Amino acid sequence: MLCSGDKYLGRKSFAGAKDNERTRPCVVAALQQSALLAVGLAFGAGLASPAYAQTDPQVQDTIQANGAKPVPKPPLQIEASLEAAYDDNIYRVDDRTTDPTDDIIVTPTVQVTYDRDNGIRRLTLRGLAGYDWFTSNGGRSKPRFEIEGSGRFLVAGTCAISPLANYRQQRADYGDLNSATENLQKFSTLGVSADCKRPGLYPVVAWQRDTTRNGDGFEYADQTSNRYRGGIGYDRPSLGSITAYYEHVTANRPGLGLENRSDAVGVSFERSVSPLTEIKTDVRYMHVDSTSAAVGEYKGLAWDLSVATTAIPRVKITATNERTIVNDSLIATGFAIRTAFRLQADVSLSELTSIGAYGEFARRDFRQDAAIRPFSYTRDQVKQYGIVLRRKLNDRFSLEGGVSRFDRETNSDVSNYGATRVTLGITMRS
Repeated sequence: MLCSGDKYLGRKSFAGAKDNERTRPCVVAALQQSALLAVGLAFGAGLASPAYAQTDPQVQDTIQANGAKPVPKPPLQIEASLEAAYDDNIYRVDDRTTDPTDDIIVTPTVQVTYDRDNGIRRLTLRGLAGYDWFTSNGGRSKPRFEIEGSGRFLVAGTCAISPLANYRQQRADYGDLNSATENLQKFSTLGVSADCKRPGLYPVVAWQRDTTRNGDGFEYADQTSNRYRGGIGYDRPSLGSITAYYEHVTANRPGLGLENRSDAVGVSFERSVSPLTEIKTDVRYMHVDSTSAAVGEYKGLAWDLSVATTAIPRVKITATNERTIVNDSLIATGFAIRTAFRLQADVSLSELTSIGAYGEFARRDFRQDAAIRPFSYTRDQVKQYGIVLRRKLNDRFSLEGGVSRFDRETNSDVSNYGATRVTLGITMRS
């Protein structure tokens, strides 16, 4: 299984380091030095940096709960950031049997974004380059690159075509393997969707291709998946938007000569119940199987439910519950059934300071062929929680710090671990 900072391979498609609990005396000093270095580099470089921190991405986007209108941004945005993170278990080992290894990771990042929207055409291009430098365990240091392009273009009045393409390269974090294993992964996505959204009925179609490529020793986990969706949408201002759809997904593992397949029939619904509350739901019935008879199949419901409200002034609360099928490329022959609950609060303390907190509980049930890649456990549960504080220094500079905790337990008491991470970063924007 891949247990990375990105949610199932780092993100949802359309489509979980912990050393010993001991505290090293140098940690605080090193973090202070890294923060001073961050300030110096940011001013010296004159670039803008995204606080591309290892903190939870859903907490980084805080709200403007003071009611002020957002200031229009220029089409071209350049950001540069420098983050220092202390991780107390970088190899994700069980501290009951192995002494964890801790480290300080320094990550400089530069990101360039172009975003243009004239009402008829919307185009977004983004490029990011960074490097995760492990100050004491250099073998883990790896570059990070991301390139992404997306858009929405009106055709024949109300119809629109929305293309998507991206490429991502980053160090893999194999928490489930509990060892000093290194792998540089490469992900790519290519897709397009089309709809004719308008009051009343309209068609919806989409296709997306995702690939995962691994380094030496992990070629068996290479995967190519294709997702096809077609449906009918209905939009009405007093009701909201509802879409009935059919979706087919194939996930091919050429190194193992097998394929996982899923078919789903579902309904999605989105509506702003009031100016302060928004509801999103997606419920579907799925049939998932594999060309390997040992994997078995899954027949049942899956869903994605979300409620967000700003009923409390200056506070945004978001609650989500989901069950999804994850074609994780390191579940060698099968898939995972993941059920998760998440609660998040984003608070605007002032126009310059915001704070976010989150907690999540997730359970995964693994369907796989034990004869190909045996594991002594068939399911696990993961708990994550953390807090992030962001302070805007001026129009160009901002600081962000956070603390997060991650704990994993399996049903056979094997491959359990916990990790605590403390981060501090500075961002400069053009």
